[in-house]
Amino acid sequence: MKRIISIMLIMTILFSATACGNVKKSDNTKKIIDCAGDEVEIPEKVDTVINLVTYGCQVMVGLDFGKYLTGINVDAIESQWMVEMYPEIENIEKFDQEASAEVLLKADADIVLVQEAEQARDLRSKGVTAVTFSYWTIEDMKVAINMLGDILGDDAKTKCEKYVDYLEGNIKLVADTLDGKLPEKESMYYINGVSNKGLYKTAGKGSTNSACANLSYTIFATDELIESPANKVDSEAILAVNPQNIIIGGKYQHVLYDELMSTAEWSNNDAVENENVFIVPMGISAWNRYGLEIALMITWTSAVIYPEYFEYDLIEETISFYEEFAGYTLTEKQAEYILGGLTPNGEKEITN
Repeated sequence: MKRIISIMLIMTILFSATACGNVKKSDNTKKIIDCAGDEVEIPEKVDTVINLVTYGCQVMVGLDFGKYLTGINVDAIESQWMVEMYPEIENIEKFDQEASAEVLLKADADIVLVQEAEQARDLRSKGVTAVTFSYWTIEDMKVAINMLGDILGDDAKTKCEKYVDYLEGNIKLVADTLDGKLPEKESMYYINGVSNKGLYKTAGKGSTNSACANLSYTIFATDELIESPANKVDSEAILAVNPQNIIIGGKYQHVLYDELMSTAEWSNNDAVENENVFIVPMGISAWNRYGLEIALMITWTSAVIYPEYFEYDLIEETISFYEEFAGYTLTEKQAEYILGGLTPNGEKEITN
């Protein structure tokens, strides 16, 4: 009886091995849940990606996943540092954010990442393997990056998990350092310099900038003034708040800095008088936007606003971050340029 059972067991193993060796094409797939909550069937092994999401392209370059990209959003290169760290980005085919299914099918990538769920669903209905990749909060960002790891698999999955751990570690570092040690939290006003729309173009409650400010133990000055994430604030209202610190981000940040420092209505502001006006560092993307550098933005904000409480080597951490995740080793001078919001040549992105 034992002999019969053994023979049957061996036959079963041989049959299983044969079946695995003749896998049907439909078996070479896996299912993931995308950022819209949709279950999407994708190839088991993804080698080529078209990324139509501006910050999604920046995330992939920041994680040293550029080798997967065969197509990017036409607006993906927002900073010269992206080209500096991954020169091949300039040679990758550029696509409009609303590229048609016909165009994408012709490009023949394993997967297409898009920002809007309806666009992804429409493309899937036309034969494109499209996945929604988007986030508007830091918690959602963690989910999206882990999803990216699930899509690419293997070492990429490990890298994504390591980044999420790093982000959570920086949040914890600030909390452990500052919680219960500050006499009171200082206020901070953010000026949005992505476009040159003046000193009152900002962000409000629910924005990523607000979330970063709160995680950095500062009071986001427009939280009580603006309900929407991106908007303009009333000039009289924000001047009345008299923020103790001002942070300016975006490619027009140096232009807006000069305007702020020479505008009469801001001359009596505490931040201006005490020289607590800061330029957001610029790497693959501006640190305060939707790229990986959001993890650095949290600690940087605490370090520049609370230098007496939060001792932090910004140069060393900047070098370490890009080497660890982007696979690019900065010199100390390059790290200084990034922290100063300057280009790889040490110049201002825009001067007038």
